[in-house]
Amino acid sequence: MEIKGIDDIVVWPYGKDGVINTDPEKGGFSYNGNQGKVFDPVTGEELKGFFKIDLASSKGATQANITGLAPSVSRVYGSNQVAEVEVGNEQPSIALGANDIPHVVYDILSGLTKDKYGGYARKGRPNPTQGGLIAHSHNTNYDIDLYFAFPLGVFITGEVNMGTNADNPVVVHDTLTLNSQARPQDLLLYEKFYSNEKEFDYANMLKYISGQTTTDNTAGSKNPTDADGNPVTPGSGNSSTAGE
Repeated sequence: MEIKGIDDIVVWPYGKDGVINTDPEKGGFSYNGNQGKVFDPVTGEELKGFFKIDLASSKGATQANITGLAPSVSRVYGSNQVAEVEVGNEQPSIALGANDIPHVVYDILSGLTKDKYGGYARKGRPNPTQGGLIAHSHNTNYDIDLYFAFPLGVFITGEVNMGTNADNPVVVHDTLTLNSQARPQDLLLYEKFYSNEKEFDYANMLKYISGQTTTDNTAGSKNPTDADGNPVTPGSGNSSTAGE
């Protein structure tokens, strides 16, 4: 399916317990008003723990460059011919770009720790942030939203090259890379969602990918449930902007 441009990127961090972090005092996001907040397009309820990188919060997302989707392939020969083809695992990484992500969000994703001096420090021992993301694009031919979702990975900060202003200013934008890995509980590596699918629901997608709901696969049941097994009623939202 053809897609054009990038609408927004939703990101989130996990705490040490592997649960999405919603507490600003313990490494979760803080917000400037509603900028960056994510809402259920059906009910208007805030979906906590997420940050939407878009025009309002970050002067626009600029890229979500996804590589490593093709698995490695090796050939086993016998009798002078290819006898078997072994297919390895994909190793996706997603290079994110935005014009101006708030530093309190960017530094959390970069694995920095806030100190009492108003700084965000990187200690000698690595402390990367685990989290996930959903990149949102659009097919204009059929009016379909595409959501490319990665439930788990490690965020790595981009390089910074500062230089002197001359006739034109030297502007440094924000870059981050998520190195994706399979989610332990179900081995989900990535998933693509389409807004024209009958079962699609924006809020349930976010909750499922971030581990706030699960899917009961027993006895052929595909009904979404929360972490305690209680049924979750799907809404009918197919847009990430309604209700904001």
